[in-house]
Amino acid sequence: MKIDKGKIESQQLKLTLEVDNDEINNHLQKASAKLSNRLKIPGFRKGKAPMSIIEQIVGIEGIVEESLEYAVPDLVNKAIQEENIEFFSTPKVSIIDLQPKLKLEALIALKPITELLNLEKIKVDVEKEKVSAKEVNKVIDEIRDQNGTWAPVSRKAAMGDLVTIDFKCEVDDEEVMNHSSIDLLLDLKFEENLKMPGLMKKISGMEKNKKKKFNIELPDDYLSEKFRNKTAEYNVQLHEIKEKELPEIDDSFAKIVDPNVEDLKGLKKLIKTNLQTTADNKWDQELWDEYIKQAVDSSKFTIAELMVEQETNALIDQQKEMIKNQKIEFDDYLKQIDQTEETFEEELKIAAENRIKRALVIEEVMTHYEIEVQEEKVQEEMEKWKKQQNNSQFSEEQVSGEIKYSLKREKLLEKIKDIALK
Repeated sequence: MKIDKGKIESQQLKLTLEVDNDEINNHLQKASAKLSNRLKIPGFRKGKAPMSIIEQIVGIEGIVEESLEYAVPDLVNKAIQEENIEFFSTPKVSIIDLQPKLKLEALIALKPITELLNLEKIKVDVEKEKVSAKEVNKVIDEIRDQNGTWAPVSRKAAMGDLVTIDFKCEVDDEEVMNHSSIDLLLDLKFEENLKMPGLMKKISGMEKNKKKKFNIELPDDYLSEKFRNKTAEYNVQLHEIKEKELPEIDDSFAKIVDPNVEDLKGLKKLIKTNLQTTADNKWDQELWDEYIKQAVDSSKFTIAELMVEQETNALIDQQKEMIKNQKIEFDDYLKQIDQTEETFEEELKIAAENRIKRALVIEEVMTHYEIEVQEEKVQEEMEKWKKQQNNSQFSEEQVSGEIKYSLKREKLLEKIKDIALK
């Protein structure tokens, strides 16, 4: 095989390969057998016609073309190994000629070049949140509300009540909704979901076993387009009114929430600890993100366009799969976000390039500060993972890599706190 190396341009290298048929003979034989299985050849059973007969039918070009699926990766990998090339994405291969010799071009993305500039000058200023008694009490109130029970009352309906109603809505004598004995929470956020402004206020003040008729102007963003900006007539009959009874906030309440705490004071302490842990984790993430952003913004990169292209395509495929899983047509999704396919792909290209830069910067910063982890610690975490997992879809090698990265990230974060905090 003749290998011609082009000039390296923007960390991309082009290899031109010329291959004699005898160098891919094993692939040609396999391709011939596949063709023999597909073709009906008089005098031969399926799969039994020799290569010479297949060549008479499809020509040597046809056999070579059939062999490309396996021959091309084999040849390109062999050339990369012979030339000792360190590549960073799947080579992009073009077929130039099939005969008299198979001729290929392989575009290869080399390792990107990252120049860290002014790393020591990076300073980050991220405010650390301190959990207050007000926030703890807010959580207590939320838990109290979750543990409340609904009890019937004999009074007019008020906001916050749970009412049982018959509910009919018409526009120009066309029925929009018709429900019997449904429960409705008198809460403005549900009114917003229904796109019926003023509904809760109209029902609030009604008495049990009473009926009420009223009109509401449906907004221009109503769920059904044909009813938008129309006047809707409502007929409501109220059957029952319930209000939420909330438990007392005391030591008994605390024990119900968490049997492991001794009293209300212990529950509040536990909530504060959990809130502070969440706040600290948020601060760590914001600190990390800001530092990496500044490092990316102050660095220079030379990245193969092929690498960006393939990362972009991967992001596009991920997004389209996510949209498909949500049962949304791609064209409808583009309308929802007010984008064309071109602007959608361009936005993801920017995201792909930024992802590559972030990964490169993190790797270079870890090298710069000589961030390493002991193999014993990695193995210790691996053993913990093995005890927790059953039939994991990830290989031990993948998990070990993730653990090593996570441990190095923790060490680098502590280093950032030492050198970059204002």
